[in-house]
Amino acid sequence: MNKPFYYLHIPKTGGTSLISFLDNQFETAEICPAQLLPELFTIPKEQLSQYNFYRGHLWYGLDTYLNRKLNYITMLRDPVQRTISWYAHVRREVNAYRHQQVVEENWSLLDFIQDKETQWDLINTQTLFLAADLDFDRLSKDPVGYGRAAIQQYAKRRDDRSLLELAKQRLEVFDFVGITERMQDSMLLLSYALNTYPSTSKERLNTSANRPADKEISPDVIDAIKALTPLDQELYEWACQQFDHRFKHMIELLLIERCLHNPNSRIASWQKPLSLADRALFQLKINGYPDRVIPSESLTITLDIFNISRFTIASRPPAPINLSYHWLDFEGSITVFEGLRTPLPQSLGPQQTITALMHVQAPEQKGVYTLRVTLVQEGVAWFDDSQAFADIELTVE
Repeated sequence: MNKPFYYLHIPKTGGTSLISFLDNQFETAEICPAQLLPELFTIPKEQLSQYNFYRGHLWYGLDTYLNRKLNYITMLRDPVQRTISWYAHVRREVNAYRHQQVVEENWSLLDFIQDKETQWDLINTQTLFLAADLDFDRLSKDPVGYGRAAIQQYAKRRDDRSLLELAKQRLEVFDFVGITERMQDSMLLLSYALNTYPSTSKERLNTSANRPADKEISPDVIDAIKALTPLDQELYEWACQQFDHRFKHMIELLLIERCLHNPNSRIASWQKPLSLADRALFQLKINGYPDRVIPSESLTITLDIFNISRFTIASRPPAPINLSYHWLDFEGSITVFEGLRTPLPQSLGPQQTITALMHVQAPEQKGVYTLRVTLVQEGVAWFDDSQAFADIELTVE
C-alpha cells in the first residue's frame, strides 16, 4: 500500500463504514485523529506530517497544506439520497448547522431544501468538496467563518460546468472512488486497489434511524433536490460509469491471475500472447531435409514440435502461431530474417507432439548456410529468442 493516504470523506456518503475498514490497515499512531478542520488546525504541522493516514471532512487540498503528496480516495452517493440523509443528520445532531431552527420550527424535508438563506450547504456538495480551492492558511485561522463564506460563494456557481470538469479531473487520479449504493462492491474494489485483505462485512455504520423512507419522499421534494444538485447529478452518473469499468477490470485481472497461477488451467495462444518463459517450453526436432539445394529453390522440411507448456497453440487469430525460419551465413550472420510462414497442421495442446511439413525457400546466393527453424506468434515475438529452435546446415550450389 502506497503511503500516505487521505480519505476525503464527503458527508453522508457511507464514510463511517469505510473509515472503520481503513483504520484497521494502519497502526493507531499512523492515523491522524482530526476529522474536522477545527481539529486539524490544533495539531502542529510538524506532527501532522508524521501521519500515514488522514480521514475526514477536510476538503480537497490537504496535500498542499501539508506540503506532502497524498494518495486520495473518496466515496460518492446519489445526490438525492445524500441530501435526504443530511436532513436526517441535521434533525438528529444537536451540534449540526441549522439543527435548532429545523427542530424548533419543525421543518419538513421540503422546508429544509427550499430555505434560501441556509440551503447553500446542499448545493452540489460533492462537486464542491472536490473542486473548491480553499486557502488553507486562511482556513487555519478561521475554519468556520472563512470556510462557510468561501463555500457560499462557490454555491452561487450552481450551474458552472468548469467546477464539474475540475472535479472529474481530480477524481481521475484518485487511487479509489467508491459508490455508496454499491457499498459491498466498493469495499472489494478498495481492498483490491490497496492490496489488502478484503472486507466481507455487510454491517453499515452510522445509518440514520430517523431518515424518511423513500416512499414518503414526494416528487416535488426530489425535483427540489435535483434543482440544487445539477453538477452532482452529472458527477455521480459519470463516477458510476467509471466504477463499473474499474470493477469489471478488477474481475478480469483476478480471473487472469487465477488462471495463470492454477497448474490445472489450460490457456490458448489466441487468448493470451505467450511470454518469453512460455515460448521456451517448446522444442523442435528436424527429421527430414535435402542435403543440397539450388538458389531460390522451394523445399520441404519435416519436423516434430513438442509442447511442454500449459498453452494450446494454433495458427488462428488474433495472434496466430506459425512455423517459420531464418537463414544464417557461414559466419552466423542473418541473411534472411523473415522466412515463409507455414501454418500448423492442427492445434497443439499441452504435453502433445505433432509432425509438420514446412515450406522453405533457399537463399538466392550459393554458399554454406544454417537454416534456423522456429515458431513465430505474429505481432508478438519469435520463439528463437527463448532458444526454441532447431538448426541444420545446408549447402546451396
